[in-house]
Amino acid sequence: MGSDLSASVAADDYRPRSVDMGPEQWIDVDGIRTRYFDQGHGRPVVFFLGGHYGGADAGTARIWDLNFAALSKYLNVIAVDRLGQGFTDNPLRDEDYTMHASVQHAARFLRLLGKGPFNVVGHSRGGYLVTRLALENPDLVATATCVASGTLSPGFSRNHIVHAGMPMAPDRAMLRVSYERYSYDTRMVTEQLLDEPEQVLNLEKFKIAYRKMQVEGLETRYFGQGLRVQRAETHRWLVQRGMPCPTLLTWGLNDPTADIRNGKLLIEMFMRKQPKTELRVFNRAGHYLYREQPASFSRLLHSFVDTYG
Repeated sequence: MGSDLSASVAADDYRPRSVDMGPEQWIDVDGIRTRYFDQGHGRPVVFFLGGHYGGADAGTARIWDLNFAALSKYLNVIAVDRLGQGFTDNPLRDEDYTMHASVQHAARFLRLLGKGPFNVVGHSRGGYLVTRLALENPDLVATATCVASGTLSPGFSRNHIVHAGMPMAPDRAMLRVSYERYSYDTRMVTEQLLDEPEQVLNLEKFKIAYRKMQVEGLETRYFGQGLRVQRAETHRWLVQRGMPCPTLLTWGLNDPTADIRNGKLLIEMFMRKQPKTELRVFNRAGHYLYREQPASFSRLLHSFVDTYG
């Protein structure tokens, strides 16, 4: 049996009173030392962060901390540093600095955990990841939640406009500017939020990933080119075959990078073939809507997983 969500569970029960995600854990995924967190009991929910190799946000699985502790009371919550991100090892080969390799790493990670099928949640590029994960590995995925995935949606990207003139030095000031530009309510950019990404910036593996992507050209040669081809393929699969599982899409109305107009096009793709598709647009929320409105997001996710997972 999974969790039992009822009307008696008040919205206040999801208010983040703790950001403790428990001890970090490690697993070898085909030679990649992978960090993750695993707490609670019940239906397994796995969170995948956004970003990419050597990215300006230097994100880690702790980006989910405001949701993790609250939901661990009802669900088995798991959050993982994706391939080459956070404290997880970089790809072993240059040609694996791609979203495709990140999806394959995620699938192997889930199979090694052996708790499936999983309720997978992905933010931004992580939203693209969980969509491909479900399409390629339907046996692994019970439900998919796609959060503000401008990477997956069709249409024009505003990232290069929003982040124009970013500070060049990879330091705490750069991190702050990056997160604030993604936000509607910049109060979500706390000192605690910046602490672990700042540690990541100083890791040798991050410096290597940054150099490979930005200086050696892997972002153009492998990452960008591969993503363009596979995104078009993903759109075709969504229209022709549809998602194999119930799917929740969430969006921030005030997201400065993931345009809600592009999101509408994506939502229509999901709804064409999968009748169990739900949508929630968060007013007064930016790209990190699950941090700007953590209690509302956690309650929504719990309800969706309880219904379909």
